[in-house]
Amino acid sequence: MLNKDALAAALADMGDDQEGREAIERLQAQDLEKIDQSILSSLDQTWKKAGFVTTGVLLAAPDEYEDIPESFYALRIGVLASESRIEVKGSLEVLKTCEIRLPAAS
Repeated sequence: MLNKDALAAALADMGDDQEGREAIERLQAQDLEKIDQSILSSLDQTWKKAGFVTTGVLLAAPDEYEDIPESFYALRIGVLASESRIEVKGSLEVLKTCEIRLPAAS
């Protein structure tokens, strides 16, 4: 789902990084789904540091996403958490210590 508010928030945090801003502005709903799927596919039911996940997804991203900053991937993790598609332990403001995983089986 293309969340214009989330995109606006990401753009507001970009500062002077024009390339990153333009890359985010070009994203369509199918791009967000690909990014979300990349995040989800890097997870299982064990806790992983959110910073490692964002860095791994960023490094593995296809060329068309090369200008998207790591902070945008962190934003997508927040969206996935708000949709209950992943679980979060800690604050997403501190990716170094925050941990994420797929929801535990109920």
